[in-house]
Amino acid sequence: MKITTPKLNIFLEHIYEGAEQQSITPEIMLTYAKEAGYDGLECDLWRLSEKSETKKLFDSTGLTVSSVYNMYDLGHEDISLSKEKIHSHLETAAYFGAKTVLAVAGFIAPEDNFDAIRGKMAETLCYMCEAAKQYGITVTLEDFDDNAAPYSTSDGLLWFMENVKGLSFTFDTGNFAYSLENAEDAYIKLRKYISHVHLKDRSRDRSRANTENTNGKPDLSGRVMYPCEAGNGYIGIEGLVKKLLNDDYKGSLSIEHFGANDQLMYMKKSAENVLRMIKEM
Repeated sequence: MKITTPKLNIFLEHIYEGAEQQSITPEIMLTYAKEAGYDGLECDLWRLSEKSETKKLFDSTGLTVSSVYNMYDLGHEDISLSKEKIHSHLETAAYFGAKTVLAVAGFIAPEDNFDAIRGKMAETLCYMCEAAKQYGITVTLEDFDDNAAPYSTSDGLLWFMENVKGLSFTFDTGNFAYSLENAEDAYIKLRKYISHVHLKDRSRDRSRANTENTNGKPDLSGRVMYPCEAGNGYIGIEGLVKKLLNDDYKGSLSIEHFGANDQLMYMKKSAENVLRMIKEM
């Protein structure tokens, strides 16, 4: 069987954070990303507000935009405001040539009517998926690592996949660990909906904490998880990457390690690890 070689992306936020850490320009950091083997970028919508200048910057380093993500409050805010934000999101993604967008749909508070808020989220996501068709863009939801997100677990995500026509899944390999779920089990349950992947690994190594000790995230058991290079943690990235490729995954892979002490080093090591995994296939 011929294996499709996926495009490798890096989060744009890591580029800016790494540039600051190294006291270099974002353009130089983007050049380092390209040299390390990255082809694309995973972008926060607000970073793309200066469209023309930002696109020139990306074009100058040969990197394209793979996916654009944005935070929403679809369950609470007026639907007309949500629709306005949705169209801005889709138009910006289309301008940069992204074929995928990620909507972090919002959160449900303990005092909320769970079914009503989740239902409103689903209704607005239905509108977003329909609107995205004219741009040739796929709308996705991810396993967001927050208990207030009704899509933090595989069962929660499955409900949205089954109730929102046209919605796809951005599989974040590291976020099911927050909910104490096995990423491989979640993958099997949701794989037919996957159109995009965030390769995130986790570590229990306290030496990875930053100087302010703000980059650790407790899982639901209270044990702290730290960012690490893809393939160097306990999530089982290598097995997941090989399962994706064996199952003929057609999308790209976006390396993610928010809070890394040394974004440049993490970025290079993650690419080295993942490109080796792909080559072995």
